[in-house]
Amino acid sequence: MSNDTERLLGEIECGTAADLAMLVRYNTFPPGPTYLRPLDELILAGRPHPGQSTMMRGDLIECVGGSGSGKTTFITHLVFTTILSSHIPDFLSTPLGGKELQATMIIPRSHNLSRIIRNLRMSIRNHVLGISPAIAQKMLDRITQESLARLTVYRVKSRWKDLALVLKRILDGISNLPRGNASTGGAMDLLIIEGIGDAYYPTRWIEEQRGYNVNKSALSSYGGRKIVGADEVGLRHVMDCIDWIRREVGSVVVMTNQGLRPSKESSSFFHSHLPHPYPSPYSNPTLPNSVSPSSSTPHWGLTMQITFNGRVQRGLQYPAETILSDVLQQQLNAKRQLQKEGRSETGIYECAVRMIDTSTGAVSTRVGGRFRFGVERGILFDISGEA
Repeated sequence: MSNDTERLLGEIECGTAADLAMLVRYNTFPPGPTYLRPLDELILAGRPHPGQSTMMRGDLIECVGGSGSGKTTFITHLVFTTILSSHIPDFLSTPLGGKELQATMIIPRSHNLSRIIRNLRMSIRNHVLGISPAIAQKMLDRITQESLARLTVYRVKSRWKDLALVLKRILDGISNLPRGNASTGGAMDLLIIEGIGDAYYPTRWIEEQRGYNVNKSALSSYGGRKIVGADEVGLRHVMDCIDWIRREVGSVVVMTNQGLRPSKESSSFFHSHLPHPYPSPYSNPTLPNSVSPSSSTPHWGLTMQITFNGRVQRGLQYPAETILSDVLQQQLNAKRQLQKEGRSETGIYECAVRMIDTSTGAVSTRVGGRFRFGVERGILFDISGEA
């Protein structure tokens, strides 16, 4: 009898209030700004924050634009500012300004991952050397290694099922994980999904080969009675997982999507080619897109959309009698001169940001707020302070 009593008492869990407070699944402090001043000012005008944080837990940000418009460079910048160490681990603890948080990137195998990692490494090293030019090489390598260790990368095929499986794996590993501080293993403060629309046309091809739409037979959740086959996993399952990550993990989710269909209202924007339930409030204004957790819609909606219009083209001021070969030769000579001087060409890129569920600032309008940034050797830099 006494053994049974001891066994029953041993099954009763007890602890302190401090232990309970440490069971939060994710950090509750704001993730901070983008460190791109023109963009941060536009976002704060539409969504003010006392701590000047322009990104919030659970945000869903879509980056849409054509090829070479700067989407990958922008998300590389977000990853860089997220994983960068907050200070140099020396006697003076020199601040670096990094967030020192965890980031996860899901990227298709067809995309150039090595270039992203190379640019991340270069951004970290250039930033540290800019703050502490006399830093030792070993310390520089240590900061670079520790920063990159906060990034987890998944390479997937351009298929909905592969993306859904990776997201489900992330959920299984994080959603029930006790979180006490930012350094806890397995955390995810920023989730980058590169090329979320890449799986659309391969899926369409499979459907056409079979003669029917496999996604119509797929259930809207994993809790249904029907067992969904691997080939029936579609965009709805991907959005279900993203929604759970936003709600349960509190990550900022940033998705890049290829702009294929220019808007009829303005050539600066694009209509979404992805079907429902992909959030596309500007293409389908009648669909519900509330970002409120208390909404009756199945998914939290889009928070903001950043449209990348590409590189700002300089005006061609050539005489009327100039032929094409002369123009090409002049451009080639300019590139050779830059290489000779050890410099690289700087590109200026223009974007427009629009926010949902706000009525203040330029971001609340259909045309959005415009901002620009510079790119040199694949690295983004702020040009707002330049004349």
